[in-house]
Amino acid sequence: MNGFVYLWENTENKKMYIGSHLGNVNDGYVGSGVYFKRAFEKKPENFKRTIIYTGNKFRDIETFILKAVDAANSDRFYNLKNDAVGGWSHCQSKEIKEKRGKALSKAKIGTAPACASRDKKGNKNPMYGKKHSDITKRKISEKRKGVANKKFPLLETTTGLRFERVMDAAKYYGLTSSTMSTLIRNELITRGKCKNKIFKYV
Repeated sequence: MNGFVYLWENTENKKMYIGSHLGNVNDGYVGSGVYFKRAFEKKPENFKRTIIYTGNKFRDIETFILKAVDAANSDRFYNLKNDAVGGWSHCQSKEIKEKRGKALSKAKIGTAPACASRDKKGNKNPMYGKKHSDITKRKISEKRKGVANKKFPLLETTTGLRFERVMDAAKYYGLTSSTMSTLIRNELITRGKCKNKIFKYV
């Protein structure tokens, strides 16, 4: 299980990002840091990469270096944490949000995903010339159940509340109609405003 440790430097402001990756140095991997990726995507031409280490101890080496320079607490680095373990919980502290500039949940507001701008017509469509298997069709059908039932009466069985339409229930709980329809397809809701409630069409 070989990988490598790399360092990206912004030649404009001299800020750096240290990371590691399971793979080889020529596989096109850039990095996964939220703060770093935002800066890189704006001006990739300003960044220069240096390979620090290759081998099977790449995670340990990355963590060692990050802690040695205390990258997470330095304005000279884009890194938001001092270890090589992935995850999102560390990104929600007040200090990290201030360093990052804005919350993750707001970072993409008003922007379309990259795939939205791609031409997917004709042979550029990933499903061009292909057909869904019977199993896939069945799964799609199961997921679609309830979507066409937005005009049918709805009962919340744990409280006895009755709604004439899905959109009425959605408005009552402060949700969108599509979210409400998705929740209805679950037998028991385990999160959010409708936690522990069970909805049935009547």
